[in-house]
Formats: sequence, structure tokens, C-alpha cells
Amino acid sequence: MAVTTVAQFAEQLKRPTAALIEQLASAGVPKKSPDDALTDADKERLLEYLRSAHGTGGAERKKITITRKSTSEIKQADACGKARTIQVEVRKKRVFVKREEAAPVEEAAPAAPVVDDAELQRHEEEARAGGGSITDAATKARQVS
Repeated sequence: MAVTTVAQFAEQLKRPTAALIEQLASAGVPKKSPDDALTDADKERLLEYLRSAHGTGGAERKKITITRKSTSEIKQADACGKARTIQVEVRKKRVFVKREEAAPVEEAAPAAPVVDDAELQRHEEEARAGGGSITDAATKARQVS
């Protein structure tokens, strides 16, 4: 494992050395000069401090935002007939939200219609009195027309 100094780490992060030393001090890492050596534990401590300071520490992220940008060119003629090229930039933003796992809901089977004996007898009598079933009525209607 190579020894990393504060100045090298600041160069890796593309941040000023003085700002990094200030952040390390606020994270509780006692580094004073750019030549001080940084251990992995110091880096982890800084990372945890920055995560908690920016509100992403501890809990998992609930939503992720993806932004896309695409550019294209459109050729369009003006009133004089001269063609012009127009730059078009389209920005799309999509947010994905992590859903909470809810307790599985028991789906009740659709209830069958309750038909008592009296209603069944009435339907049978209507079918007999009407001269047959619904299909018989349909065939009779076709024959009439």
C-alpha cells in the first residue's frame, strides 16, 4: 500500500489543499500540513463525515435522478429560400423512486353470485314459459327477418 500525502490526495480529488485540510479538520482528522501522510482510515472518516454533512449518510437513497441531454441539427429554409441549420438540444429528466415493500395483500377470490332455490325455480319457469332458452329466441329472430 502506497503512502498518500494530503497534497497528493487533494490533487486526486482536484481540490485545493487548504480546503481539504479544513475538511479533514472538521471531520476530526488531525492533519496540519500538505506533507502529512493519510491512511485509509483517515479517508474513510472523511467520507463518512461528508456523507452525513450532505444528508446521504446512513440510510439508502430513496430516489435517483437521471438527466440526459441530446443535441441534433435541423435544416430549415427561411422565407428567402436560404437553408439554415438550427441546433436543437433536448433535455430529459427521469426520477426513479425506490418503493417500500408493503405487506402482501391477500386477494380475495371474486364472490360467486348467491342464487337461492326460489330464484333458480323462477328462472326455469320463465325459460319454459318463454318457449325455450335464449339461443332458441335468437334463432327465431333470425328466421323472422
